[in-house]
Amino acid sequence: MKKDRSSIYGLILVLLIAALSLVIHILTYDILGFHRDEFLYLALGRHMSAGFWSNPPLIGLISLLSQLLPGDALLATRILPAIAGAVVVVVVGLITRELGGGVYAQVFACLSITLSLLMLRGFSMLQPVPFDILFWTLILYWLLRYINTEKPVFLILMGIGLGLGIMNKYIVLFLAFGLMVAVIFTPHRRLWINKYTWYAALITLILVIPNLIWQYNHGFPVINHMSELRDTQLVNVKRVNILLDQLLMFTFSSLVWLAGLVFLLFSSRAKNFRVFGFVYLIVMMMFVMLRGKSYYTAGLYPFLFAAGGVGWESILKTTRMKVIGLSLVILLSALIVPMGIPVMSAERLAALYSKIPAYMGGEALLRWEDGDMHPLPQDFADMLGWDELAGIVIRASDTIADKSRIFIYAENYGQAGAIEHFGKPHGLPDVVSFSDSYLLWIPDSLSPEKDLFFYINDELGEDVDSLFAHCDSIGSVTNRNAREFGTTVYLCRSPKDNFNRFWSDRVWWVRQWYRMNYRLSE
Repeated sequence: MKKDRSSIYGLILVLLIAALSLVIHILTYDILGFHRDEFLYLALGRHMSAGFWSNPPLIGLISLLSQLLPGDALLATRILPAIAGAVVVVVVGLITRELGGGVYAQVFACLSITLSLLMLRGFSMLQPVPFDILFWTLILYWLLRYINTEKPVFLILMGIGLGLGIMNKYIVLFLAFGLMVAVIFTPHRRLWINKYTWYAALITLILVIPNLIWQYNHGFPVINHMSELRDTQLVNVKRVNILLDQLLMFTFSSLVWLAGLVFLLFSSRAKNFRVFGFVYLIVMMMFVMLRGKSYYTAGLYPFLFAAGGVGWESILKTTRMKVIGLSLVILLSALIVPMGIPVMSAERLAALYSKIPAYMGGEALLRWEDGDMHPLPQDFADMLGWDELAGIVIRASDTIADKSRIFIYAENYGQAGAIEHFGKPHGLPDVVSFSDSYLLWIPDSLSPEKDLFFYINDELGEDVDSLFAHCDSIGSVTNRNAREFGTTVYLCRSPKDNFNRFWSDRVWWVRQWYRMNYRLSE
């Protein structure tokens, strides 16, 4: 009876902490604005397909659902990731209990991860990352449940989770590989000959077949995306920084997940759970060798936080020590909240970040994909300047009675998506871009009435300028904290006779190049 009552208390407290996670994200969702990537995912929702240029299809479906929600558009965009974060907190509580943790361990683990940079940053915006973390956490939880109960249903659930996880973000395949290798070194190696393991694998395959067909028909553009990512971003990643970032991106709460890793690898209580420690080591080794982005490992940490709760519960013997331990988690985590989510204006955040020393994660947070340091974290800089950019186009287009004359080209998907999002109520047409999945939607040719050309880029190239009688700069992004600072809108009028031919030739050349290399669909 006492044990049942304790379980109920633990569940109630875990649910309350999950609610806290949700409230934190709701209270801070609109301090900055839409993120660059959110505009791409919103566009995917408007062009539903079995696949996209750099993403599997699930994020498009999630985006579509968010756009069907009533009320504030930004809140509707971000509420589903926030809910996913709350679910992760609940699953962390369940994992902690399955690992043998009591009420204190559950509260310790759930509070630690709720106030960690992982939860604060990862679940604050619409992107595949929060759902990737959720699927990794669920897959590991279901494996744990199978280990504790040997009920085949949990292997089937793992197959479903893996299939949906692949449809959300392909890197979950690293987790699958890590699991397959890790079990070999434990008594759980018999999973390889368990028929339900193969049933689960079949379910996974069935779930991913539509995307596999789409990838085949389009020449596996995911390979092109990964190649571009390697050449433009991952080339700047240093292996030692990947390891350091695992500590710096959690700061004080790293003490929790490190304790969890030690518990899984060395504690006699975790003898039956060693496989999860091995999974972490194997997956981490793969990402370090391949120079993956530091956050690619994010899905591993909820389980480690749960294990850390159990480990600290066994270390903190007295009530006084437990109170002090929990208080330190809350107080130290409160200090890093502004490092995880924007709780004040961009200017005040930049001033705050300039005072954060490197050992508290300042350097890791301010290092962008280009390898350089900047005043704001890249994610925050990517939330600025979009309404200003779209406003320039909107104000100019409002003076044009016939919107069918307008043709808008943007150099990247953030610019394109922002103008589409803010411009739709003003009757603006879809924006054209050769960036990411927008490449799939470009028109082969232009109708003759398209004689007003909005060109968005850092500068006006000679090739564009020569195609029009007049090209004028009508405004640029002036927010110095924005990643798009300096991006300019040009309005080009009176296209010369060769403009339509130039556009058709350009589209043909781009499509031909991708057909030769990746079989871009007709």
